[in-house]
Amino acid sequence: MQTHTQTIRRERTLLLIAAAFLLVGVITLAISNSQFAIGHWPLAILSFIICFVSAHLLLSRSLPRHDPFLLPTAALLSGWGLLLIGRLAINFLLRQTIWLLISTAALLAVVWLSRDLRWLRRFRYTWLFGGLALLAATLVFGVNPSGYGPRLWLGAWGVYFQPSELLKLLMVVYLASYLAERRELLVSEGRRIGRWRLPPLAYVGPLLAMSGLAVVLLAWQQDLGAAMLFFFTSLAMLYLATGQWGYVATGLVLFIIVGLAGYRFSDRIALRVDGWLNPWPGAADRAFQIVQSLLAFGAGGILGQGIGLGNPTYIPAVHTDFVFAAIGEEFGLAGTLVIIALYEVLTLRGFRIAARAPRPFERFLAAGLTAGLVIQAWVITAGNAKLAPIAGVTLPFVSYGGSSLLISFIALGLLLRISSPTSEVQGPKPPVTVSPRQPVNPSPLLHLACALSLALALLATMCGYWTVLRAETLRARDDNPRRVLYEQHIARGRILDRYGAVLADVEVAGDGTVTRRYPILETAPAVGYASLRHGTGSIEATFDAELRGEVGRSDWLAAWEELLHRPPHGHDVQLTLDATLQIQAQQALAGQAGAIVLLDAATGEILALASSPTFDPEHLDDEWESLSEDPAAPLVNRATQGLYQPGAALQTVIMAEALNEGLAALTAPASNATATLTVNGALLGCSAASSEPHTLADAYAAACPAPFADLGKRLGTTGLKEAVERWALTTPPPLEIPAEAADWNAETLSTTTALRNEAIGQGRLTVSPLQMALMAGTLANEGKKPTPRLVLRVQDAEGDWQENPGAKESHTILAPDSARALLAAWQRYEENVAAHWGVAIAGEGQSPHAWFIGVAPETGETRYAVVVLIEHAAAPESVISIGTALLEAASTR
Repeated sequence: MQTHTQTIRRERTLLLIAAAFLLVGVITLAISNSQFAIGHWPLAILSFIICFVSAHLLLSRSLPRHDPFLLPTAALLSGWGLLLIGRLAINFLLRQTIWLLISTAALLAVVWLSRDLRWLRRFRYTWLFGGLALLAATLVFGVNPSGYGPRLWLGAWGVYFQPSELLKLLMVVYLASYLAERRELLVSEGRRIGRWRLPPLAYVGPLLAMSGLAVVLLAWQQDLGAAMLFFFTSLAMLYLATGQWGYVATGLVLFIIVGLAGYRFSDRIALRVDGWLNPWPGAADRAFQIVQSLLAFGAGGILGQGIGLGNPTYIPAVHTDFVFAAIGEEFGLAGTLVIIALYEVLTLRGFRIAARAPRPFERFLAAGLTAGLVIQAWVITAGNAKLAPIAGVTLPFVSYGGSSLLISFIALGLLLRISSPTSEVQGPKPPVTVSPRQPVNPSPLLHLACALSLALALLATMCGYWTVLRAETLRARDDNPRRVLYEQHIARGRILDRYGAVLADVEVAGDGTVTRRYPILETAPAVGYASLRHGTGSIEATFDAELRGEVGRSDWLAAWEELLHRPPHGHDVQLTLDATLQIQAQQALAGQAGAIVLLDAATGEILALASSPTFDPEHLDDEWESLSEDPAAPLVNRATQGLYQPGAALQTVIMAEALNEGLAALTAPASNATATLTVNGALLGCSAASSEPHTLADAYAAACPAPFADLGKRLGTTGLKEAVERWALTTPPPLEIPAEAADWNAETLSTTTALRNEAIGQGRLTVSPLQMALMAGTLANEGKKPTPRLVLRVQDAEGDWQENPGAKESHTILAPDSARALLAAWQRYEENVAAHWGVAIAGEGQSPHAWFIGVAPETGETRYAVVVLIEHAAAPESVISIGTALLEAASTR
């Protein structure tokens, strides 16, 4: 058995630990928060020290054999509460500090003045009716300090008090007194039904009437959390007195029935129950609080974000109703387990005090006070963790709330008083004679303590579920504001052109938030965008992980950076684009819809990828709605995703297949070469003049459609199908950004007309400018089709450049002689440009699409291919000047 000195020394040591926790927490908060203000912190710390030093000294003198764990537990919880209130709602720190001083004074008064507790037991009806009267007064004179919501407080001169908090204490006193006197009658008298004994109504009536009146008043007041606490505390005390589980089962059934009725007739209850069962559909409105609470647990993980480094203030009323969720975010699973363990200490020590109490009244009082505190703690923390509906009560000793803190300290004072033998109380009057100890049945106390411990264990398991098992899912939710905040601090890597010109970079503000900048807006079709609201596009999307710096990070490095709240630093990506050529191509399309692709025919490296109309990635969020609804589709990359009638652009594919099958020769004469065809009511003829006599090469050079209609008929369904498959026109090109291809089927070629239309590029087959650019590159590369490539290199985690693994070798489509022959038939522009251009009918009554397919220079190891498409061109021949200018610029770079 420990001596008085050991008890005092143990309590002093534990109190020093609680004070050190508060002091270290404040220092950490000051270091982590750049906007930390000293404010009322010195007063709060000094008041905390005064409160618990004075309490320790008085208890050591007056009750030297009191329980040494209760006061340190309350000190640690209260200090933690001050720390959180100063972190979450600094304006309330002074008020909570004053209430702590008042509460400690009340605790000392209870300890000093209560040599025995007969004054509580004797006037139980007086206390209870006084509490009920105060509660009823709120129905008329009630106010809400915030100015809205339920009027649960009485106030005067700026001081507010919540009567329901006092009533919780008085109800426990009443039940303890009543059950101490009537326990034997409740157990032994009455009618027996099977194994159950129904107590006489005369004995149980006052108990039910007083408890029922309190619950009804609270329900009428819409204080559902307090009503639930009253009910379960009363049920627990009834079980302590009788030891009969039947009462508990009956009470739970009654609770379910009342709950179902409340769900049916009360919108407030229905809202909370729905938010508990499935909060996700109402995450943005009705269940916003509970969803944000769960997101806070997920953000905390195992060790938490650190005091002052999390974002629990996204939760409304976090300093009162959701302070446990704030602990989960900033102290993690470890912090929530410590909180749960502290309430477990209260449970075990409180029931130990009850088991050793000399009289039934003190036994029931100690057990009732302990059960009330722990049930209240469980109800609010379980609501935060979605283990129970939100109750709207405070977390004892921790949450902001003067009334709750005061009553919790009074309950603590009564427990401390009961924990010490009556004969030890010192004062001016002689000690009260201790009545003989009555036999105690430990089973109900043990069972209730185990039940509460099991509930706390279940709560700990639920916290682990949200902070560990579901953490990644919660962090990745689109409605998680912490994700947005995290993204705002990620310095994405740069995107460079082939010569190192910056195409995308970041601008870091003083508070660490990052803004994505695009110095060369003309590169938007290829570079894309990175938006917190709308995601990523093009290269920004494909290499998002690399640009965010998440590739190559070890798990240890990721954990270390997360611990330090250091967002990853992105890796650079270098493109094949030439910024100068890209600007020239994009500006050439100004004012008209279309696309341009310029590439190196040997390597497939894309030097320019223009699409018009386009967008400004720096103002994407502001313009998203108009961009999305614009019928011109500026967000679509026409160069890779636009599918168009090929018209004359398909003639190279048809001619190559006819040569391959031996169905035609370029030198063969072509009859009716310049004939005009009718397509959808529009006339389609040659794009350029040609002199007689005409060969097939002449017709091909002038983009005359009639000879190709005849070739389509001669190739037939099989030949056209093989041509489309050879050039992979129904397969999206393998590019680093999204590319499209037509969903075409040769089964549609069932008639001669269909064959002829398909062969002149006016059938069901559609192509993208990128596909046509690869076709031109194949001719320039002597029949080898290049694999398109938009990314040269990517930085790794060490900062070294690594070649993009997506690049592939070219593969043979045509024999070199056939490729050279086709290219020789093209028209010549300027000195070194060989090109084939024409139109495609695109809708009745509309101007045709204009295609330009060119190659330059004619000789040399490096040759470039270009495709220019202008939709519904007013002057189709304008594509010639655009294409030749780009090829000449590329040849001289």
